[in-house]
Amino acid sequence: MEILGVFLLLSFLVLIHEWGHYIAAKKTGVRVEEFGFGYPPRALTMFTRKGTIFTLNWLPFGGFVRLAGDDAESFEQMAGAGGADKTSAGASKADKSAKKIGGLFSSTSRINRLIVVLAGAFINLLFGVLIFAFLYTWAGAVPVNLPRPRVDEVISNSPAQKAGFVKDDEIISLNGVVIKTSAAFIERIQTVRGKQISVVVARDGKNATLTSYVRTEKETPDGQGGLGIMLIDVEFRHYPSWQMPLHGMVQGVKDSYMFSGMIVKTLGRVVGDLVRFKGVASEVSGPIGIVNTARKEKLFEQGPQIVLNFAALISINLGVVNVLPIPPLDGGRALFILLEGILGKKRRAKLEYYTNQAGMLFFLALIVLISIKDVFAIFAGK
Repeated sequence: MEILGVFLLLSFLVLIHEWGHYIAAKKTGVRVEEFGFGYPPRALTMFTRKGTIFTLNWLPFGGFVRLAGDDAESFEQMAGAGGADKTSAGASKADKSAKKIGGLFSSTSRINRLIVVLAGAFINLLFGVLIFAFLYTWAGAVPVNLPRPRVDEVISNSPAQKAGFVKDDEIISLNGVVIKTSAAFIERIQTVRGKQISVVVARDGKNATLTSYVRTEKETPDGQGGLGIMLIDVEFRHYPSWQMPLHGMVQGVKDSYMFSGMIVKTLGRVVGDLVRFKGVASEVSGPIGIVNTARKEKLFEQGPQIVLNFAALISINLGVVNVLPIPPLDGGRALFILLEGILGKKRRAKLEYYTNQAGMLFFLALIVLISIKDVFAIFAGK
């Protein structure tokens, strides 16, 4: 169930990515020769619409868009850049014929080409934002970051209760050090186990100083901390139903931005680890790892909200990764389109061709390494 579910989900997200390229091409006047469901070889031609043939292909995953004057440009210019102009007469006639028809990707403006190559990633990011917005609207509340950590629960007979902590106390400082997050508070608590501490809290508009003992690890019951309080950094705020779509959309953008930053940082760490021959970080997963996680968590048995949240995260992941300025990703193509003004079309095409080959080898190697790591994790029961 999980394997099929993840396969269909990933396939759908790839398909809407290609649909983004398709729509952008149509809007900018670039001719779309083919929109394929799945990957070649072709099984059948379904229909033709406004000059685009829609095909069904034998490899039933995702899809692709074939633009007029896209793949031809790099290879024909590469042939010319390799020495004499070796383009065959037949190819030359075909090229002239295509130019007469118009709508070539290679002939449109740089801004239009940028729009087309980045539209797929944009659609993935937008899809993630819309799902988050829908989920928050469905829930009827959005998370709001608190200005400082707040006590959500005080454990009975704990040092915190004896010291006078109560629910909704706001933590200002610990031993004179200003505390801004619950994580910072917990981290500092670990350094003062077995000692007395002084905590300043805000309560009913006034500050109060509380003195408490912090239990050692041996003195701490299972499931409790050294102090015996539960802190929160976020609360859920409810709005009237007619306002929720707007608040949900705003929060969806915030969540997508935060998650995008996490992805970029993780990818940077992965590349850094590979350069230093440290291997692949455990938190990085490929398709095998995603399926394994879905299987362990019984993802598709947890209800539509969990599945939609998962879909949003994967869609944003696809969008962020594709927009990175690394060949042969969409962001890499955008980078070379920008460089065309400096390099010229022929030199740009030649450089792009070679960097695309190198980038493809890098990503294939990375996928293999991540897949090996995922397989070992499965056999290790992780």
